[in-house]
Amino acid sequence: MRSCPIGSRGLIVLLSAAIAVIATIGALGSAGETDRSGESGEASSGAAITEAPTRGRDADRRRPGRAHRAAARRHARIARAGRWAAGRDGRVAFAIAGPDGEVRGRNEHEPFEAASVVKALILAAELQRVADDGRGLDPGVAAELGRMITVSDNGAASTVFARVGPERLDAIAHRAGLSDFRSSTTWGASEISAADMAALFADLGRVLPARHERFGLGLLGSIVPAQRWGIARVAAERGWSVRFKGGWRVDPVGAIVNQAAELRRDGAERAIAVLTDRQPSMAYGIETIEGIADRLLRG
Repeated sequence: MRSCPIGSRGLIVLLSAAIAVIATIGALGSAGETDRSGESGEASSGAAITEAPTRGRDADRRRPGRAHRAAARRHARIARAGRWAAGRDGRVAFAIAGPDGEVRGRNEHEPFEAASVVKALILAAELQRVADDGRGLDPGVAAELGRMITVSDNGAASTVFARVGPERLDAIAHRAGLSDFRSSTTWGASEISAADMAALFADLGRVLPARHERFGLGLLGSIVPAQRWGIARVAAERGWSVRFKGGWRVDPVGAIVNQAAELRRDGAERAIAVLTDRQPSMAYGIETIEGIADRLLRG
């Protein structure tokens, strides 16, 4: 047979026709694959899509459940402590700052005379004064602060207070957000509330200048054993590390016995403040504080 040459135009036409046929066959094959996989593919895809939201909903249901149970336990502890406090003589208030940062308690915004608990604010005010002056901590000042906090020396407190005055205490209280605090020209007569003191000890880093924070925290964690009663004793027995300050004064109308503390254990943090006055004795006031602390930390 004699071959017949194909011109360039004819070659183009043949190639175009071949391409069209291949494209058609491919489209039909793809459609068939889509039809074949449609049910199984859609079902597996749908299972993956619905499974994740289901797990999320389950987790969401579990989280509120755990949070609700934790909140219920906190409320139960506060209620137990409140019943104990209600049965005690004199005036009693307490507050606890929990992991959510909320401060709750009983009579927590009632004003009480601070007594030596206010020395925690005097400490912060003096350390801030030193930091503002841009100087290091003088050994003499450090020794005064040590006596004021670790053994609650009133003479040292009066010396330091003479340098900072009520104005610097007000500045520290404002920085810490203490809405109930009222300073006095007599440091022990300053007014505090349990809510304010729990909030203060829940965030000591907020009021201690960074340059001297370690020193200040060290003092609050080094109270002499004879004064480690109340919250400090109860919390330590349960494995908490404690930074705190107590205050007390015996008057003719009864004893003032106060304490505020920061508690740390296994990454958890709490802060508790218990304020009392008109207590029959200091020992009775300590018992009041320990009974409240025990109920707040139990369970």
